[in-house]
Amino acid sequence: MTPKENLLAMYSHKKIDIMPMPFEDEFTVYPVNGFTERPVFNQGGRDWFGCLWEYSEAAQAAAPDINEHILEDICDWREVVKFPDLDAWDWEKAVQLDNLDKADREHQVVNVMMLNGMFERLHVLMGFEEALCALLTEPEEVGAFFDALADFKCKLLDKLKEYYNPDIVTFHDDWGTQRGPFMSPDTWRELVKPRIQRIVDHCHELGILFLMHSCGKYDQLIPDISEMGIDVLQCMDIMDIGKAIEIADGRMTIQASVHTQIYEADDKSGILTEEKVREQVHREFTEWGKSGKYYPFVLPPSTWYEKVIREEYEKVRHELAGTYIK
Repeated sequence: MTPKENLLAMYSHKKIDIMPMPFEDEFTVYPVNGFTERPVFNQGGRDWFGCLWEYSEAAQAAAPDINEHILEDICDWREVVKFPDLDAWDWEKAVQLDNLDKADREHQVVNVMMLNGMFERLHVLMGFEEALCALLTEPEEVGAFFDALADFKCKLLDKLKEYYNPDIVTFHDDWGTQRGPFMSPDTWRELVKPRIQRIVDHCHELGILFLMHSCGKYDQLIPDISEMGIDVLQCMDIMDIGKAIEIADGRMTIQASVHTQIYEADDKSGILTEEKVREQVHREFTEWGKSGKYYPFVLPPSTWYEKVIREEYEKVRHELAGTYIK
């Protein structure tokens, strides 16, 4: 297979030749230029819902401004929340701003990110505490808002299919803290899951693969997620990755970060060693990689330990190459 065919096979949980190298065989559209689900990189400002974001130099990212909330009461969402007019958007200009002409469609998988999913958009509009309270006190109103947001996301998918024609979309909605889900599994199943399901199904109707990006720890939700038809789950290594692969049982590919938080903390504390990094990641890449349904989220290296991670991944992916049977 070509690198593009191999990556699409991984995304489709089919037989692969070799674990893919993230970022190399893919052209990613991060929608902060053409359609502003968040402000432009390295800047604060307002997104296309009118929500204010503040850029943090320390975090090198923008986050919702905690001092301003557009929506104070979830019961007022119909009057207060102004959904962007997707028909009035200049999509041809958006494609230019997102440099889609630089994509090599013969050799690259085109991946368009969709930011601020159900829970994320709710807390960007309301603030985190109020959003969590609304889930408990006004579930019907939250559900109605999520229905409207799912309609909006499905229409956005229609526009992306028409103007960007991606192979896959990466849909963002973080569901967990460092220790567990933001909400009870039952609340997630009632309010979030069915709306995400609609978006997944519509994505597949358009012939686009669906990658779910969700940070945090939410192992209790993996059985549900693996049954939704989600093609790839992009998650954090604080999850039980081996168990997630087992539960998914070939129906969903798992892509996980590589001890990003622990290695950064241990390195700053002076206790991280090259030997530890090499031994740990080589073992995990080999154990999980044998499934043919896992690959790590290996960032372009900017630290010494990220270089080590990349070196070990290169070793393992070639050690396992050609061993996949299904």
